[in-house]
Amino acid sequence: MRESCKMCVLKHLAKAVILLSESQLGYPTHYWLAMGNLSEAEDEAVNEFPELAKEIRNLRLDIEIDIHRAIKIMGLIEKIEEEI
Repeated sequence: MRESCKMCVLKHLAKAVILLSESQLGYPTHYWLAMGNLSEAEDEAVNEFPELAKEIRNLRLDIEIDIHRAIKIMGLIEKIEEEI
C-alpha cells in the first residue's frame, strides 16, 4: 500500500475538477480521466486517512450518477487545505 499524501490527494482532486469541466466543453473522454484521478486521490488517502478515502469514493460514485455533483469536489479541496 502506498504512503498517504494529502498534497497528492489535492493534486488529483484539482485535476479531476479541470477534466470534468473539459468533459462538459466537448471533450467527453476527459470524464474518464477525471474519474481516474478521483480514484487515484482515494488511493493516496486510504492508508493513513481512511475516512477521507471513503469521502472521495462516495463523491466519485455520486458523480457517476450525476456529473453536476462534481461541484462538491471544491468543498473537499477546501476542507483538506485547512488540515495541512
